[in-house]
Formats: sequence, C-alpha cells, structure tokens
Amino acid sequence: MNDDPLLPKTQQLAKAFDYPLGHLAITIAGIGLRSGLFAELRRHPDGVSAERLAGELGFDPHALKVWCRSAYAFELLDLDSAARYRLAPHMDVILLEPLDPAYMGGRIRMANLSHHDAEAYLGFLQTGRAVTRSEHNSELLAIVADSSNADAPIITEEVLPQVPHAIERLESGGRLLDLGAGAGYHVVHYASRFPKASIIGLESDEPSVAMARSMVSEAGLGDRVQIVHADAGGLDDEGVYDVVAMNLVLHEVGGPIEQIEVLRRIRRALRPGGVLVAVELPYPDSEVEYRQEPVYRRLAGLMLHEALVGCTSITQRQLQGLMESAGFQHLRVAQTSRPSRWVVIGENPTAH
Repeated sequence: MNDDPLLPKTQQLAKAFDYPLGHLAITIAGIGLRSGLFAELRRHPDGVSAERLAGELGFDPHALKVWCRSAYAFELLDLDSAARYRLAPHMDVILLEPLDPAYMGGRIRMANLSHHDAEAYLGFLQTGRAVTRSEHNSELLAIVADSSNADAPIITEEVLPQVPHAIERLESGGRLLDLGAGAGYHVVHYASRFPKASIIGLESDEPSVAMARSMVSEAGLGDRVQIVHADAGGLDDEGVYDVVAMNLVLHEVGGPIEQIEVLRRIRRALRPGGVLVAVELPYPDSEVEYRQEPVYRRLAGLMLHEALVGCTSITQRQLQGLMESAGFQHLRVAQTSRPSRWVVIGENPTAH
C-alpha cells in the first residue's frame, strides 16, 4: 500500500483506467453467462465460427460476432486461424462449474446485476433503511444463494475431516442440523454424503422452505431429511445434534447480542462433543487490510450489498470471539481451498 500524497498522477490514472475495463469485462462475461453462449461454446472444444454459433442459438449473426470479438479481447475466448472461437483455457470450470472452488460465474453474474444495488444504495444513503429481501431484485438474490452451493462439498470433504469424531458420528447414524437451509441444496448433499445420518434443515424464508422440500422429495430423501420452517432465534432443541452447519447465516440474524444468543441456542442443541461448523465471509480485522488482498477488496464491494439488505459484517477475530462468548471450546480455523470463506470449528464440551 502507498499512501504517499505525491504519488504520480499517471500511476493513479492507470488505476482509474482499469476500473471501467473491469466493468466492461463483467458486462461481456455476464452476457455470455445469461444468454447461454458460454454453455454452448463448451459444446465445441475444437472451436466454432460465429456464424455457426449464431445459427445454433438463433441469435443475430452481427450481434453475436461483436460479442465474440469482445470476449476474445478480454481473453474469455480464444480464436484460431480458421476464425473459430473456443473457451479460453479453464474458463469452462471458472465460468460454468458451480461446485468447483474456482467457480466465478455466480460472482460475475452478481456483479453484472449490481446496478440494482447501486440505485438502491443512493436511497439507503439518505434514509439508512435497509431493503428487505422481498423488495430486492429476485435474480440477484438467487445468484447470491446459488453462490453458496460449492460450500457444501467443502464442508463435508475439507472441513469435517479435520474433526474425525464428527465424521464418525454422522457415518454411524448421527444427526446434522443445517441452519439456514435455503433452497435445500446443502441438506441433499449432506444426506447423500452420509447415508445413515438424519438431516434437518432449518429455514425461515417460506418460499425457500417450499423449494427445499421439493428438492428433498425429488431426491427421494424424505425418509431421512426434514425441512423445518423456523427462525434460528427460536431454536429450542437440547442435546440432539452431532453436527450443526451454519453457512453464511450468522451475519443475517442481527447484531452481536442476537448472534451470541443464536450461538448459545446452537450449543444447547448439540450433544456433548458436538461440533459447530460456522462459515462466514473472511472480513479482515482492520481497514488497512482491505488493500492488501484481492479477496478483501472484493468483500469491500460485497459489503455494500450486505449492508443494503440489513446484514452485518463479522470479521475473522469477531467470529471466534462470538463463538467463545457463547460457550464453545476447542475453537480452530479450518483450512479450506476457498479463500472467500472463513470457517471456524467449535465444540460443545459439556452436557446440558
């Protein structure tokens, strides 16, 4: 970081010049994702001409050619000597594979729709009134929800193996609570990964409850998976779960007082030795750090959305402090392959 007030204007201009370029890249990539162009190009690993691609998709040839040229300029596509376009190396995974830790498609689509936040934020500055989920752009909210799907396999394949006794309990028929089950992707994954375990999903949003129940039914898991329509603040179970997974939920329940109360309820709901896996965004503990890592800079932008919809920002140390205040012990930070997540494991050491 350089805070020198005499920093050359040309150096600052170079930074400012890159900002619109980033916006253009997001616009081009967003068009490719939302139109299905990237998905269609993946079907042609050896390349395809713009004219043939337009014919296959029923698109205007001129409009499609202009998009292909733009996507090539921003290195999303490659072009060979026969004028055939193909996805640039690894772009199929980065843009189109939601369960891969390298997936960026959801983030690009969210950034592509961020103008909705920009307009709403102008009013937020004036009034301080948060925009409720029901008032917000539905497509943008769906993208935010979908972006967390890749967290489920990370929890089961990277985080829980760091707590062997939790794996043993689930594999022998234990109980797992998914707090904030959303549309049900996580509970279906947990049930598939641990076929002897009972899985309960707690979700406060009624439309999400309906979607989760439908997903569970379609997966044929209704005998082992239950979706409960309830708020985390009303969790009153005692000593019944072996694992509680809470993925990007705590920052939505209110301020520190409400967060500690929810965590205390979770601890009471766990059996002795039960494990909480708390996943949050890795907000840094000081403002200076926001300039030090690309992931922190992205979070600084995402923070606008989170504040707009009434959420708080929990820093890395704050998450551990909240869990400690709620009585969790043996706290440790889990190692994962996803730098955009901060995962803390805590255990309930005593019976209630």
